[in-house]
Amino acid sequence: MIQVPDSIARAVASLWAAMLKEAMKTPIIMNQSSYKDFMNCQRLYGWKRLENLSPIGRRSALEIGTATHAGLAHIHSGYTVQEGVELAIKKLTERAGPRLAFEDKDLPEAEEIVKTLLPAYVAHYEQTGELWTPLNQEIQFMVEVGDDTNVYLRGKADNLSTAKGGLYLVDYKTAAKNDPRDLLKYELDVQLSAYIYGLTKHMTMESIARGGEPVFIRGAIIDVLVKTKVPQFVRDFFTRTLEELQEFEREWVEINNRIRVQHARVAAGEDWKVVFPRNTEHCFRYGTCPFRDICLKDTEVRRALYNKRETDYVDEAYAALTGEVSPSAPQENPSTAQEK
Repeated sequence: MIQVPDSIARAVASLWAAMLKEAMKTPIIMNQSSYKDFMNCQRLYGWKRLENLSPIGRRSALEIGTATHAGLAHIHSGYTVQEGVELAIKKLTERAGPRLAFEDKDLPEAEEIVKTLLPAYVAHYEQTGELWTPLNQEIQFMVEVGDDTNVYLRGKADNLSTAKGGLYLVDYKTAAKNDPRDLLKYELDVQLSAYIYGLTKHMTMESIARGGEPVFIRGAIIDVLVKTKVPQFVRDFFTRTLEELQEFEREWVEINNRIRVQHARVAAGEDWKVVFPRNTEHCFRYGTCPFRDICLKDTEVRRALYNKRETDYVDEAYAALTGEVSPSAPQENPSTAQEK
């Protein structure tokens, strides 16, 4: 075993401590989607937020869900069901691209699902008198998580409503089948915790600035739209206690501090693929990961099969906060692939 002289060990420790201290000065802004990417697979996070790559093909399940969400938000803001369907179809068409198809479905097939789901949802909840009237169609927020952490949470919420004497976030999820176990994940889901925490802090700050009282978002109402031939609908309530939100706060800061240090290591010259390793357990967790091919072999030819990630609302928030371009924002000259 090689013995490292104490003087060298102390010098290395000092340099490491200095780098950590410097890294903590840099703000980090994260939305729940990128946070989940990092937790699922750090390499996946790296492809998106360091190499700024975006898959060209799109999966129909995700796009149908996004279009359905947009259509329902439109209906809840006062438009007719037909206008909501038209907006959802327009969004689907935009996302399908010039080929008018997704990876696993043609556009007409995806359109038919949306055309069936939206009117059936409205009819179902109108019958029971439980069609939500939103208080505010969209709220964007960016809040510091904890105090003096330089760690920020960015998000958008487009449907707040009152229920059971409190404020709730309403979210829509589409599913292929009616499986009660699918709802259990929301008991701990970081997306709900992030939105409840972020909205509570954002709206409390706004209320106090106007001379009002603190605002507390009680939880979330999850509306599941099941894409069976005859659509089915399931609704459940999920709450977060103050203790659970405090735990979320500590975890969010801890994980973001790790990400911030890893970004600093890459900026200092370390190989990003070593710093952000693969989690091969995630390759087939939700179908096949769209970055699996480039993980297998990273070449210029394979990189050409991906789009360049566009600047998003997280990048824009970083620029607004600091007056600088986000370290993870798409650059004019993306890095050149290296043959592996």
